[in-house]
Amino acid sequence: MKKTLTTRLTALALVTVLTSSFAGSIAFAETPTATSAVKAKSDLQLAIDNGAIEGYGDSDYRGVNAATRAEVVTMINRAAKLKNAELGSVTFTDLANWQKQAVANAVAAKLISGFADGTFHPNASVTRQELAELIVKTVTGGQLPKVNENVLNYFKDSSAIAKDSRPYVAYAVISGIFAPTLDGNFNPTAEVTREEVAKALKPILFKVVDILSTNDIHGKIEVGFDKKRNQNQGGIETLGGIVNDFRAINPKGTVVVDGGDAWQGTLISNTTNGQSVMDTMAQVQYDAAAIGNHEFDFGRDVLIENIKKAKFPILGANIIDDKTGKRVDWTQPYVIVEKDGLKIGIVGFATPQTTSTTKSTNIKGLSFVNPAPLAKELSEELRAKGVDIIMVTSHLPGEQNQKSQEIISELADLANGTGNGTLDAIVGGHSHLRVSGIVNGIPVVEAQSWLYAVGHIQLFVDKNTKKVVSSNASLLETYTNLTTADAKVHQTVEDYKAKIATKSNEVEVVVAEPLTRKSFRFAANGQIERDGASQLGNSITDAMRASEKSDVAFTNIGGVRADLDKGDLTYGKMFEVFPFGNYNVTGTMTAEQLKKALEVTDKYSKLPAIQFSGLKVEWDATKPDGQKYSKITLVDGTPVYVDGKLNTSRTFKVTTNDFMATGSGDGFTVFGEVKDWKDGAVMLDAWVDYAKALKAAGKTMSLQDDGRDVRLDLKK
Repeated sequence: MKKTLTTRLTALALVTVLTSSFAGSIAFAETPTATSAVKAKSDLQLAIDNGAIEGYGDSDYRGVNAATRAEVVTMINRAAKLKNAELGSVTFTDLANWQKQAVANAVAAKLISGFADGTFHPNASVTRQELAELIVKTVTGGQLPKVNENVLNYFKDSSAIAKDSRPYVAYAVISGIFAPTLDGNFNPTAEVTREEVAKALKPILFKVVDILSTNDIHGKIEVGFDKKRNQNQGGIETLGGIVNDFRAINPKGTVVVDGGDAWQGTLISNTTNGQSVMDTMAQVQYDAAAIGNHEFDFGRDVLIENIKKAKFPILGANIIDDKTGKRVDWTQPYVIVEKDGLKIGIVGFATPQTTSTTKSTNIKGLSFVNPAPLAKELSEELRAKGVDIIMVTSHLPGEQNQKSQEIISELADLANGTGNGTLDAIVGGHSHLRVSGIVNGIPVVEAQSWLYAVGHIQLFVDKNTKKVVSSNASLLETYTNLTTADAKVHQTVEDYKAKIATKSNEVEVVVAEPLTRKSFRFAANGQIERDGASQLGNSITDAMRASEKSDVAFTNIGGVRADLDKGDLTYGKMFEVFPFGNYNVTGTMTAEQLKKALEVTDKYSKLPAIQFSGLKVEWDATKPDGQKYSKITLVDGTPVYVDGKLNTSRTFKVTTNDFMATGSGDGFTVFGEVKDWKDGAVMLDAWVDYAKALKAAGKTMSLQDDGRDVRLDLKK
């Protein structure tokens, strides 16, 4: 039951690109990030080093100057080493001697032509759409590219792109030749600078490896909907379309990986132990996936069986068997794939947080060790096997400061904990955040969750040394109008949907107003997340308490996975809120233990965020940890902690979930002190019964603030 931080989800601020060279790489994103603090050669310098660009005789390469037709043709001629054509074949009347050979070569290669009056206009500036044509024709040998033009829907001014230029621009956008602009326009007729031409030359000068990544799919393989943009989004058929688009332009160099937590979380997945997700991932042709903490949720035996059945490697290099002290034998640490003549080693890591974010009985006897030392060790092993590029796909979480763009957490720890040359790319997961950038010279990405973004790392590789000379990291949007859904994947999803339709569409109750995971309290920016009791938390814990006839019920906010809209509440929707299959457990706790449970602060919000029923509490967030609560009573007024005194005259019958009862779930160690836990109803079943009882009584599910949770330092 991972703690998904939706408040700090750089999410839905659409992040773009952070590059180790000079500019951003790919479309579909809006807000460009800052450049990396790690110094690397600019695209201009790379073009200079490879003989594609020369100065003006004074060591000034004038990168910010508008590039002319003659200059661009000359740069392409040098980069692509075009075959020399007969000078007499070109009769343009306005060419200088130094321009004639390059122009003749470009004309012979069918990259460019002159004008009807017999001139070339060598000093005219080159527009963005013209540069796209020149570069793409060079890459494709003058052929019209077969490419999905839907990607152009990203741009507000898509209609301004010339009809004949559209396939070339689409190809250039997918391949990262152009960085998206802040205003969401392509600006097809804008002049390009010499620096921009240098960036565009990279697919000619180097081999390109496009790494596409997903993480935390959580069984969400159906297309979703973005209410803010009023657009369909996500779905594994959409991912399949994006992958197809990349393979159309880079068939030999596209790598697809997943960062874990792929199959736990939806009815369409859980009813088949993740088979629907694995089948569709196989159709997309993933190269590898990491093991996430929720891969253990169906039990270790199911995980092992899924690894055996999977048509792509599922990796876990840092999962150690405590008895032997060695890596477990049911998964492999890495896989080697060959792309465009390059050997690529893909290492998989689980997060060390698995020990506290997964039910302990499912991982008993296992350790999840620090991946950095293993990365160094396995890197040496892979290099010895002739591997050219080493990347990691992992469930290591990342966080990124929206202002400074600094990346922290385990994702950054791995990059900083390995020396230069150890790793060439890192993919993360677990935190459900949008992360893209360069850490210690290594491009890193994490692509939110639910297929609502796709990570994209580009590696530019020297054709002779086979070493990475430049890289960038970005996020791709998954709005369905930006690609064409993969038809085969779509059909597989529809087939699985049909199997669960009857149960999924069963209406249990009507929801009178939207119910969320946010508290009833308001701050300047709206309702607060992970701040005490929430609407959904109240409903769920009330159901738990009613089911087990207990005094108090607790559950963790991280286990509540979705909000509810107003209207019919179906079983399928309730399942999305409660996908983990956890069950109630009931035991005896003291007043002191109840207070300890309430005082635990959330990892992300730094506020108490446990969900509860049966209590009324008052607390102050400005007080030190362990001293925030000033009053705790049962709903009937029975004191638990009042006026600084604990009720020592009685104990309390308490229900929680089996995950928290272990004492290792989400930091609630106090539940591990209880010795008389007894199993009860499955949590989802208890909540469904609660909803059905409301419906039978002619009531809706409508939750107002009942005063159970009073924060003294913050007014509503």
